[in-house]
Amino acid sequence: RYFVMAIDHVLKLYSETIQSSYLHYGFWDDPSVMQLESMTLQDIKNAQNRYIEHLASFIPDDVKSILDVGCGIGGNTQFLLNNGYEMEALSPDDFQKKIIREKFSDKVHFHHCKFEEFDVERKFDLILESESACYIKIDEGFSKARDVLKDGGYLLASDYFVHFRDSSKNAHLRSSHDMNTYLEAAKNHGFELLEEYDQTENTMPTLDYGKYFIGRFIEPTMDYIIYSAKKNYPKMASVIGSFIKPKYDSKKDQLDLLDSQLFRKYRKYMIYLFKKV
Repeated sequence: RYFVMAIDHVLKLYSETIQSSYLHYGFWDDPSVMQLESMTLQDIKNAQNRYIEHLASFIPDDVKSILDVGCGIGGNTQFLLNNGYEMEALSPDDFQKKIIREKFSDKVHFHHCKFEEFDVERKFDLILESESACYIKIDEGFSKARDVLKDGGYLLASDYFVHFRDSSKNAHLRSSHDMNTYLEAAKNHGFELLEEYDQTENTMPTLDYGKYFIGRFIEPTMDYIIYSAKKNYPKMASVIGSFIKPKYDSKKDQLDLLDSQLFRKYRKYMIYLFKKV
């Protein structure tokens, strides 16, 4: 009935390597004091906990029921559930569906669909879109939000938006909504912007650490594997390499997404609190 997604293997890898309940960037109170050489996976987990704590501080006092749109593997849902909110979760991803149902059983009603195609069964006080707004079509998303929210309800979006474009084809210009277009659409669909917060700098250490980790450990390991294969199994390595190298090179091109300076040039990581009026 619904169009659903196959597993997002990048998000699955992220969740299984970090072994955290969260899939978001994390939040660093004072990025200037962080040193990449001493950063640990526990630091990443702590930053992810701070992210939802900070984001939840924007939830108005009159909110009781929340729909977590693009719920990931349930970290935000669990945090908000523990803090007394009535939670329902939504995601079109098959892996996330499996994890959510294992984690919550009957405690949280899970909707396995795209938000734009969500059948509204009840009205909510607030819709949470944590790093999921960029996956939702702008006009369809705001239109659906009006249907899902009670009168005077809220939409809390935390995501990265493009604030600058040039003629390049940089990866940061893809998979993100244009900031001005998004805000104008919110206004046109009857949403008043109550609060906004630029958390770009508070999220950049996660990118910096990812780039550092790959440069320090992953790339030297791959270089050694390739060297060893060519030395010991030259013919086989040549055949396999002809198939793998183009894909490997294309993945390396995506490392621009871990470049925090490029992120700052093209994107801003924003929190927006809207009210349905």
